[in-house]
Amino acid sequence: MAINPMQRRARTSFFQGALLALVIMLVVVLLLVKEMKSINDAKEALEQANSEVYVAASDLKSGVAINMDEDFVLETVRTNVDSSMVISSDDWEFTDENGDIVPKYAEDGTQIYKTLKMKIDVPAGTIVTKEMIYEEGHEIVNSERIQEYNMIILPSTLKNGDHIDIRLTMPTGQDYIVLSKKEVIGTTATGLWLNVTEEEILTMNNAIVESYILPGTKLYAIAYTEAGMQAAAIPTYQVGLEVLDLIGKDPNITDVARKELWDRYNAEARVNYFNTPLSTYVQQQQDRDGSVQGGFQEEVQKVQESRAAFVESLEGTEEIGYTR
Repeated sequence: MAINPMQRRARTSFFQGALLALVIMLVVVLLLVKEMKSINDAKEALEQANSEVYVAASDLKSGVAINMDEDFVLETVRTNVDSSMVISSDDWEFTDENGDIVPKYAEDGTQIYKTLKMKIDVPAGTIVTKEMIYEEGHEIVNSERIQEYNMIILPSTLKNGDHIDIRLTMPTGQDYIVLSKKEVIGTTATGLWLNVTEEEILTMNNAIVESYILPGTKLYAIAYTEAGMQAAAIPTYQVGLEVLDLIGKDPNITDVARKELWDRYNAEARVNYFNTPLSTYVQQQQDRDGSVQGGFQEEVQKVQESRAAFVESLEGTEEIGYTR
């Protein structure tokens, strides 16, 4: 049946309108899909920013020992802090030089953990990172400095991370602890680096001088076998009166440290090497052969001979050298 022009135009307009509506619907659907994708992306990004981390369960004070079970709670919070930087229960565990956990046990079989303390005050709900805590015995004081020593006789197998006592053996057979349980932050065949405080620097200087001006005196280091479990030895070395007087006047030494040194060095009022001014020793040594420099070179040569092979075997590893 023939279609008149009016009907043809009406049908054409209908199809055109339907096609236009379909196009509009497709555009709307595409816009909705795009909007939904943006919303989902934003939601996913928000979820990724939320992490399960340990936060302070209550206000924590600087210098106070902390316990994972009592002082922290696991919460989901929005943060950009990398999870590897946040504290975990592993921080209380002892580790070996490779970072692997090595459990320590007391004589009764109970496991021993590190004692950790806060460096700063933090309010409840704060994310606590590894940089905010420190292990007891590793406190940093204002007067602490990195000092290099290369006149100490070292154990042949000493390496970075070991803990040592520095001792002074006198020609009479007396043996004194000069510095106690110091971590070796760097070592070579001829020396080592330690973190030392102002009073420890003065004490070491006194011991170094005495090790050179008294024939038969030896300044040496001895390593701890299990530093994580062994308590620090108590220093027994007494400085000379001149150094002791300097310690009492030095403004860089805190009142607490000054009192500790004075109490230690004045515990026994006895006459020995240390109660004679160093100037007297120097006078007594003027007629002796050799010099302080000669003694220094001799000690360095001994260290080089005993440690050269061991150090060479560790070249290229983090167990030897100084990289800070």
